[in-house]
Amino acid sequence: MSWPESITRIFPVHARESGIVFVGDVVAKSLTFLITVLLFRLLQPEQYVLYGVFITALATVQQFTDSGLHSSIIRFTALYAADNPDRAAAHVRFGWRVKWLALAGSGAAITLAARPLADWVFFTPALAHPLRILGVGLLGFGAFDYMLAVLQARQHFKPLTVFRIVEGFGKAAVIAGGAVLGWFSLDLVYYAYMLTPGVLFLLALLLMPSLRSSVPFDWPEIGAEIFSFGKWMMLTSFATMFLMRLDVFMVTPLLSDRPAEVGHYAAAVRLCMPLIVLTGSIATVFFPKAMAVRSMIEMQSYVRRSLQVTVPVSLLSIGYAVLVAFLVPEFFPKYGPSVPMFGVLVLGYVWTILGNPLTMLVLSINRANIVTLISAVQLLITLVSHYFFILALGAIGAAISTVLLWFAAGSFSMWYLYSHRHEIETRSRVVQP
Repeated sequence: MSWPESITRIFPVHARESGIVFVGDVVAKSLTFLITVLLFRLLQPEQYVLYGVFITALATVQQFTDSGLHSSIIRFTALYAADNPDRAAAHVRFGWRVKWLALAGSGAAITLAARPLADWVFFTPALAHPLRILGVGLLGFGAFDYMLAVLQARQHFKPLTVFRIVEGFGKAAVIAGGAVLGWFSLDLVYYAYMLTPGVLFLLALLLMPSLRSSVPFDWPEIGAEIFSFGKWMMLTSFATMFLMRLDVFMVTPLLSDRPAEVGHYAAAVRLCMPLIVLTGSIATVFFPKAMAVRSMIEMQSYVRRSLQVTVPVSLLSIGYAVLVAFLVPEFFPKYGPSVPMFGVLVLGYVWTILGNPLTMLVLSINRANIVTLISAVQLLITLVSHYFFILALGAIGAAISTVLLWFAAGSFSMWYLYSHRHEIETRSRVVQP
């Protein structure tokens, strides 16, 4: 038996897909870290602050121009791909139209309003010129971002991974090349971030004709279906964005008189980065698979397949935590107090790795509004819980509060799914009002 055949027999296809995406995410994150190291050497602190504000602005605009559209495309493309490919293609095509309008409008608005945005929103007048670069380059950047969502929806994980890696390599190469040739400037960094994805998107259009395909369909009906799902996903994504950063945001001011403890918590969060990447990789693979589920038999099969991946990965995560618990005090004794906080957070990530693929099925029964409600309630409770836990227990209180609420939200989602599991037979194609 050949080596590829042995791998195929040992690891099911969804495990191999998760592995491909995880490796791609690790490489892409490593390239991002390389860019960070390069900029530490090339930029003065005041310049680095400007770069950091630019990245924050870019992430905000990226979130705004998505607003649930990508999740909707993944949902309906995966749902209809098997028995109605034309309708699946129509969703992708309609999504392109909406994305182009959002990108063109946002890009024009940012370009024209760069000066007041820099002065009144970001309180950084020097950001006006970078914002103009952002506005002009947003069309290509956003198109590339949407293309990745389409590849995820169609479960083309190999090209998705390749494009992610090449994007990171391209940005790093432009910045490093500029430094070697004596052309480096902060503007070069901005252009690298905005133009590299656009060039890759044009290349993808040439290499993948399916991205240019067009099919006739009832566009108002497609639009209504996307909007019915997307409006809830938009609210969920914004709530989740705040939730993922709330612990760090609250620890810093509440423990301002104990900066070392804040630093230990920040280190504990950074030690969780491999688990964060792994959680995201599993979600990338299983989200379109969950969206394609339309019957109880398919749901049961999906649960078994997800556990075949998440249980071993959870055990590996625990092994990573044990390794960190030994290595950090030995080689980095200054950060020894981070280990207990890290250990608590690991429990939350293990639970998330196990539970995320399962709770995604709530969306398959067309209950996106319930997911939004859970996220909104969790955000409000987290604000109160973090406040009291941090004041009572210090930085580790933020970790305990975070994990308890992850357990509560995940448990409620699983209970809701179990209670309404039979709706998969009747609601998987129903458009919510």
